[in-house]
Order: sequence, then C-alpha cells, then structure tokens
Amino acid sequence: MDLYFNELSIKHRDSLDYTEAVKLAEVYQLLKKHDYNTCRIDIQDHEKLFSMVDRLPNSINIKNFYYSFFKLPFESDSVNEKEDRFYEHVWTYKEQNCFGLAIAYLMDSFSYSIFQDEWNYCNITIYQDDQKEKVKNISTKQHVEFYFTAAEEDSDILLEKCNKHFSEKGIHLREDHGMDKLTAFAEKLVHSPYVVEVINSLPYNPKKRRFIKEIKADGLIEIVLPWTDRGLGLVVRTTGRTKKETDRIAHILEEKYGYV
Repeated sequence: MDLYFNELSIKHRDSLDYTEAVKLAEVYQLLKKHDYNTCRIDIQDHEKLFSMVDRLPNSINIKNFYYSFFKLPFESDSVNEKEDRFYEHVWTYKEQNCFGLAIAYLMDSFSYSIFQDEWNYCNITIYQDDQKEKVKNISTKQHVEFYFTAAEEDSDILLEKCNKHFSEKGIHLREDHGMDKLTAFAEKLVHSPYVVEVINSLPYNPKKRRFIKEIKADGLIEIVLPWTDRGLGLVVRTTGRTKKETDRIAHILEEKYGYV
C-alpha cells in the first residue's frame, strides 16, 4: 500500500541532518511490517530529496532503502480516479498550495513528511477551498505506532461510555491567561462519549510538542495544546478503568482533537 510524499516538508530546504535521516529509516522499517512499502513522490521532489540524502555522511546506509521506499510516478491508476476531484478544488496548507497532502486525504491514506517540528503531528489540517480537512500524517516511528500498533493491540477492548449529555459534563479550569482557548477546547472534548469531565488546567508546557502529556491508570489524561505558544493544557477524567483502556481513549482523543 502507498503513502504520499508531502513536498512542503522539503520546500524551503536544501539539506537533511542525520537525525532526520535516521527517523526516515525507522519509519520505513516499521511501515513495512504493516504492508505500507511505498511512498509515492513526484520526480522533481525525488531528485531534490535524493540529492539531500546523497550529501549525508554514511549516506550509503540510507540509500540502501531509499529506492525501495520512494517510488515514481506519483500518479497511479488509483490516484488518477481521484484526479477530477483534486482539480475541482483549491487545496492549501497555511496558504500554500499542497499536492501530496491533498492526495493522501483523497486516497484515505497517509502523507509522509520529512521530520521537523512543523510536521511532528499525526494529523495535519489542510483546506479544500474554505473547508478544513484532516490528513493522517507520518514523520516518526511514534506516528506509525499511533496508527497501527496501538490499534492492533487494543482491538479487543470494550470501552465504557459516559451516560451524561455533554452539556452536563463539568469543566473546571484555573482562572489564568489562555482560559478562553482552553474553555473552547474543553467544550469540544466533552462531546466525546469517553470524557466524563475536565477537572483542571495544567501548568504551561511551552516545550511540549505532543498532544498527550501523560496517561494514568485511573482514567485521567493530561493533554497539551501544542499549537498554543504557552503550551496550554488540561486534565480530563475519562471512562477508562485500566491503563490499557485509558491508553486507547487517549488514542481516540488525539485522532479526533489533536490538531487545529
């Protein structure tokens, strides 16, 4: 099965560091276990990315799998079936035209992005004209685990749902800077059938880049909004009765709410 290369992840770059290349290798090895063997890439992006890899020290280790993972052409029979819809709309990410992200969305597959902080998210928001769409994104092995490993391990879990209407669920936040943003986000979270209440705010975590900060066995999940400058966060009480159930609920919450 195919992923689709996010060309914006190298748009303003002319080099890779070795850490980014290692993350690429880790992603490739893990994706193969889940039958995702190919990342489709445009010929110009392929030439640029390969030249970046080729300039790395010990590049032979990366080149050994590079041609196995990245394949031309970007288009295929299945992509061509979606071509009309692509050209009927304008697809953008932060006011930049995007191709790989849009095709990944249309194919209900994954985009692959060269690792940087901007792309260290499981979900990327793009616009189809004026409408927000969520693209499943992979740039680290943790993203692969998020989408595949955890889902497989937890497939037999039966989660309990909260019997309260969302309007009855408590939201308790500290009076502080950013409370308006936290309140708006908490009002979204309580729509989840697995959220019982929002019990508190977290101290600021401006350096945290992951949506889930901590998962506890008693059903509590600490969440950080990494798209906020201060790293605003809150604590959610869920219906999780064990660590495994709470892990699964955290996965569900991140997939639905862990992006802007």
